[in-house]
Formats: sequence, structure tokens, C-alpha cells
Amino acid sequence: MIDNVMKMNIEEFRQQVKELSVEQHLLLSGWVYGFTDQAHKKIHDLLADEKPLPVDFKGEVILYTNPSPAQKGGIIGSVGPTTASSVDFYLPELMNLGVIATIGKGERSREAYETICTHGGVYLTAVALLSGCIDQWETVAFEELGDQAIRRYLLKDFPVTVAADSEGRNLFDIGKFKYRRF
Repeated sequence: MIDNVMKMNIEEFRQQVKELSVEQHLLLSGWVYGFTDQAHKKIHDLLADEKPLPVDFKGEVILYTNPSPAQKGGIIGSVGPTTASSVDFYLPELMNLGVIATIGKGERSREAYETICTHGGVYLTAVALLSGCIDQWETVAFEELGDQAIRRYLLKDFPVTVAADSEGRNLFDIGKFKYRRF
């Protein structure tokens, strides 16, 4: 059991994002957007062509995921974060659009951490197999991409850990320092 887990809905999260610190554990509830590489590329291309986006990302949280199909009687299949570093190239664009947080797994690039700090956002990590924390979902854009489309997910007590905060600290550098051998 993890001590000091804070339950937080998305509105509270938006208001407190700049006060969150690395290694804090949250149970996040509320609507977030979810997508990965192909949707990022489409957003990038729309921005480059100065075309309107299908979603207003201001104040939003992005979950990097491609869930598996639902089993019989289920709402959704396995849901877990994908590797965040694979979309680091697109992070400055998303944060310029107003994204306040991303949820993924693994270490990110130095540039990604700098972008997060510059924009006063956070990077959250999560573990796989979190379908029990999804109450609803819907496809909202780029349906032609199939499982790569932009979706919205209604999270309920979705467990995350702050892996990079708005002060420039990140869990991975801290972890390397704590566990290095002398």
C-alpha cells in the first residue's frame, strides 16, 4: 500500500498542478484525452497547415494509450500508458496549446522535462491494466485512425505518480541519484 495518496478530480488537478511535486501519488478522476503517435502527427500536420484542431487542448490532460478491445461485457480492454518518450517531439506543440499534463510510462528527454517546467505542467506515470479505472470512453476525433484515434476517457481513481513537476524535478534523475552505487 502506498502512503499519502491524494484523491483528486480533474478540476482540482487543474487548480493545483503547479503545486504538485515529484513522487506524489494521486488517484485521478474525470475526463482526459487519450492518443499516441498517429494522432500526434495529425495534430502536428494540422498546425503546420494552419488548419483548425478538432479538440481544444487548453487545460487538458493527455493519456498516452491505445487500449485493447473490450472483452465480452466489458467497457474497454486493457488500458495502460505507452512510452512517453516516443512522442516527446510533439510535447512543445501540445503544451503551447494549453495541455497541463501528460500520462505515460518511462523516462523522457531532457527537452521534454524543460518544456514541462517552462509551461508549468507535470508528467505523470501510471501502470498497465487499468481498465477498472475507466468508467466511460468515446472517440472524439480522427476516427479513421482506428485504435490511434483521439478518445476521451472518464477516469475513476486512476492511480498516477508525479514523475516530473513544474519546478524542473523528475523522478528518473532522483531515482538514479538515490540508487547509484559508490
